[in-house]
Formats: sequence, C-alpha cells, structure tokens
Amino acid sequence: MNPDAALAPFEQAWRALDAAVRALPEERFLAPLRGWSARGIVAHLIGWNRHMIEASRSILSGETPAYYADAPHGYRNLNAAHAAAHSSLSRDGLLRELEASLLEFKTFVQSLPPAEIEDSHGVLHYSGRPATVGGIIRSLTQDYRDHAAEIDELRMAGSSGESAASS
Repeated sequence: MNPDAALAPFEQAWRALDAAVRALPEERFLAPLRGWSARGIVAHLIGWNRHMIEASRSILSGETPAYYADAPHGYRNLNAAHAAAHSSLSRDGLLRELEASLLEFKTFVQSLPPAEIEDSHGVLHYSGRPATVGGIIRSLTQDYRDHAAEIDELRMAGSSGESAASS
C-alpha cells in the first residue's frame, strides 16, 4: 500500500481532532469528561504518535512491540507516562507539539517501501492477528476519531450548561 494513501484517513482524523480542540472554549481545555481532559487527550496522542514509530520499527525488525505489555492494563501506564511527559497546560503549545509528533510519524511512514505497510514480518498482535504498520495507522486513526468525538462531547456539555462530571 502506498504510504500516502495509508496516511490519508489518519491525517483527516487529525484535522478533525485539531478542529474539535480549537472549537473548545479555552476554559474547557482542562475540564475532565469521564476522566480525560482535552489537554490529557492531546498529551496522550503526542506520546502515542512517537511511541508508534518505535512500535513500527519493532514490527519491521520482526520483534513484538514493547507497548503490548501494557495492553492488559488498558495502556494506563503508557497513557500516564505520556500525559506526564507532555505536561504543558497551553492548548496552542500542545497542539503544535501534536502536529510535530504527527509529522515525525508521517515522515517515518513515508520513508517505508509500500510493501512494508502491510507486512507483519511474522509479528502477531496480542489479539492474534498479524501486526503491521498499516494496523498501527488504522488504530491511531480510530483513536483520533474517538477522541475528537469525546472533545466534541466535552464542548457540548459545556455549552449546554451541564457539568462535565455529570455526563
């Protein structure tokens, strides 16, 4: 698969998330909804973009990605580490960092021969299916879509006068 074609849905999902964060009133950026704030989501995604470069390199080397070890914990350990590593409270600063991490991931993927996007190199995802860079891209894309919807929900909760905690 052509790397640019593989990345197109991911970039679209990133743009939707970026728009959702920017539409969120500044005071809602730090407000939690079901345990996440928009700030926490953006920090989480910065970390995952960079972490998925490492995971992709592992797959391409025929090795199991290290992050699989945190799967039984719902990735709580990794998510906490990403949120701590990207601790800025600045919405614009974190969005710039998110874009930079996205560019790092995109540049990495674009450097790959097309056949490497879907080649598992014998690595299995913990679910039992083949682990591929394409699978990582699709998973990140869905993560961005899900989090954009959460941020939209946070924005709507704030605009309707509801408490984010009661949602």
